[in-house]
Amino acid sequence: MKKITLVILLMVTLVANGCSGVKSNKVEKEVDPSVNISLEEMKKIDLYVAVMAAAFNEENGGNDFIAVEMEALEGLSDKGKEEVLNKLKGISKNVYAFEAVKDDSTKFEQDKDGNLTRSLNGTLLSVRVEKMSKNKATIEATSWFGNLGAVFPKYKATYKNGKWNLELLSMAIS
Repeated sequence: MKKITLVILLMVTLVANGCSGVKSNKVEKEVDPSVNISLEEMKKIDLYVAVMAAAFNEENGGNDFIAVEMEALEGLSDKGKEEVLNKLKGISKNVYAFEAVKDDSTKFEQDKDGNLTRSLNGTLLSVRVEKMSKNKATIEATSWFGNLGAVFPKYKATYKNGKWNLELLSMAIS
């Protein structure tokens, strides 16, 4: 009787814990269920957003809008790039892909040759990764608001406790 009770108790415990007794070698890709982006890609998204926000906080041309150079967001899917835009809405409610608004005369002023000369109470943000590993990166950001108005901070980024910590390495100013 004790053996039957023990076996039944063991079976109930295994079923309740969802354990089949056989370990699977299959590795599942972790994803953020709200946007269906892998955690690894989300980590890169968070890095890009942290660096662009830090550059914006160094200097900017206003927050009526932010335009993001999407081609600079290396290693991100289209959904990942859209998530970068969504996360930057904490800085400005109007966040756009630069390619979609670069010819908008309400956002940018151009010279007679069609070259951008300045933003109109907005900022163009981009990033350039120098080095990147799983938990460390050296990355430069650009916060551009005119031919004579831009900052180019370079950061050492370290991922710890679910967050990117930035250390300013250098700053170029235009």
